[in-house]
Amino acid sequence: MRLSLVSSWPKSKFVLALRESFLAMLPVFLLLQGMGLGLSALELSDAANSSVLRHVLSSVLGFQQFFWPVAMLVSTAIHLARAYGEDPIYTVVLTLSLMLLALQSSQGLGESKQNWAWMMLGSVLLPGASVACMHGLSRWMPRLEFGGLGQASPAMARTLTQGLHFALALCLLAWPALLLPHSSGPLEGIFEWMPQWLAWLLLTLLSNVAWWMGMNGAGIMDWATGNALHRVQAIPGVSLLDLDNSFNYIGGSGSTLALLVWLVWFQRHKAGPKVWRWALPLHLFNINEVLTFALPVVGNWLFFIPFVFAPTISAWVTYAVVVQGQWIPASGSWEVMWTIPHFLKPLMMAAPVAKVWALQLLLFLLTLLLYRPFVKRWVQREQLGEPAWDLANRMNLGPELELYSEARFVKRQEAQHEWGRQAQAALKLLREGGLSMHYQPKLEVQTGRVVGFEALLRLQDANGRPVAPPHFLPALERVGFGDLLDLWVVRQVVEDMRGWRAQGLDLPVAVNLTAATLCDAEAFALLMNALRSLPAGGLQVELLESSLIDESSLVRERLVQLREAGVRVFVDDFGTGYSNLALFHVAEVDVVKVDRSLLLAASEPRGERLYREVCSILHRLGYDVVAEGVETVAERDFVAQCGVSAIQGWWVGKPVPSSQVPEMLKGLALRFGVA
Repeated sequence: MRLSLVSSWPKSKFVLALRESFLAMLPVFLLLQGMGLGLSALELSDAANSSVLRHVLSSVLGFQQFFWPVAMLVSTAIHLARAYGEDPIYTVVLTLSLMLLALQSSQGLGESKQNWAWMMLGSVLLPGASVACMHGLSRWMPRLEFGGLGQASPAMARTLTQGLHFALALCLLAWPALLLPHSSGPLEGIFEWMPQWLAWLLLTLLSNVAWWMGMNGAGIMDWATGNALHRVQAIPGVSLLDLDNSFNYIGGSGSTLALLVWLVWFQRHKAGPKVWRWALPLHLFNINEVLTFALPVVGNWLFFIPFVFAPTISAWVTYAVVVQGQWIPASGSWEVMWTIPHFLKPLMMAAPVAKVWALQLLLFLLTLLLYRPFVKRWVQREQLGEPAWDLANRMNLGPELELYSEARFVKRQEAQHEWGRQAQAALKLLREGGLSMHYQPKLEVQTGRVVGFEALLRLQDANGRPVAPPHFLPALERVGFGDLLDLWVVRQVVEDMRGWRAQGLDLPVAVNLTAATLCDAEAFALLMNALRSLPAGGLQVELLESSLIDESSLVRERLVQLREAGVRVFVDDFGTGYSNLALFHVAEVDVVKVDRSLLLAASEPRGERLYREVCSILHRLGYDVVAEGVETVAERDFVAQCGVSAIQGWWVGKPVPSSQVPEMLKGLALRFGVA
């Protein structure tokens, strides 16, 4: 269980939301960093001697410092709320309220660096706590019913529910938010507990772990230690933070200049866009967030070791050379702004320039050696594709496949481009046209009664012409929209069934679901909520056989929950896939629908024997059997002889919109003489 949690961390909703939060704010980040570089350069010039200009510079730099945590707070709140299905507006208002409470309580406390530290921590902590609290309240609180208001204005009822959750969450989180600026960091006395060198290495390691997780490691460590790195002297006149800025973070957190160099080297012949081209200009000023979030390095286990240990090893070597070996004497301050290009910093330090350069070069070579195998492996994975790479390793074919990796990469890119083109075309159809539900009846063979419907998704283009499902459904499912379509279908079916019940019609409806919907916790929770609004057995589920293969253990678990809720499970289109009866037994299926392709083959003697045997085997195994695609009286008579319990097809009735279902039922009752 723990291993699965660790391996799934990079793809978790939390990490993905953090990445999206930063990428959404990337233009603001670049603007602030560019403004900071310009103001820092102006501060170093003679013009900064003016008292008025110094005041302006101080004000603007202060704004730049504190605006970023607030901007990230808002972006993180929005993306976490979307990831976990909460209302983004209420979540943003809640997190801003908590931040304002914390700011109000921090007035007159500490220095600006310490305030910045807890604000950077709060930019992740407060949105995370807000979403967790809102999510918990919406999940565990009893469902509120607003009677007539819910029917007259569903939006108002939803607003009242969210507003109540907001008020309760604010009450629960206000006190912790007020304490945040006053809380002392858990590592505030670390330099008293352990030797200086060991404490420094530990803080360097923890800081880079935080950066790798997508959080501001510098801010978190400043808060955790009470700005200890600013105060603790490594050698007279030189703090540990000065050593960090001068030697350990070559290219920013994780010493990622080495990563950038190897990316340039290994991708020098690769066509197409490259992340490093965008990252390089800022990387020269030790601003590496473009690379770490866009590649990504954040949450990527492949880069965890070099990203965390490159600066840690650099810190160990620096401490041994500068502090213990005293090889580089300090004749004054080593305080240099962290945005100064790394190899220009020696020119601004009160130390022998040649010796500083020599140590910087040694550390850079060490980080290059550490990063090289990991970057090479990442490039190979990107070119081969991760499944192919894993297979190559198991078969000891890595070196051979590497020779053909570029060709495979090009083919994979072409396939992805084609899928993307198809998905874009399908999305355009959805945007310009309209989705609707049609319902096809299922007829009990022995009695002629309609025993249910299958819900079928239909699409019309902008001109009102029907679009066949194969022209849009597979493309959308390939790019991850299958669960969204399934949930739309379920909600629409529930709404249509409520309308029928108001007219006295109460028949079950089967909806087609994908494995993606069953395996996604949030989508499945929404499905179960929809079931609670219907009578037991009102909704049925149809799955393709392939859905029973994907994530089979999890799909089985979900199907068990559905059956416990009174839902019958159908396997659709049997005969077009693997036709593996063992899968049905494991998944505890109720009904098997035999595809029309087997019925068409029954026009030949061998096909007729096959159809009879399939139905016989399914009956002996305890499954109900439904014949699909029955279009003639002869086909109806044949499948009835085979013992099917129900039939579906154009001979019974074509799919019709929800509004025509009552009239269709009346017509079928007259046709088959059923009262």
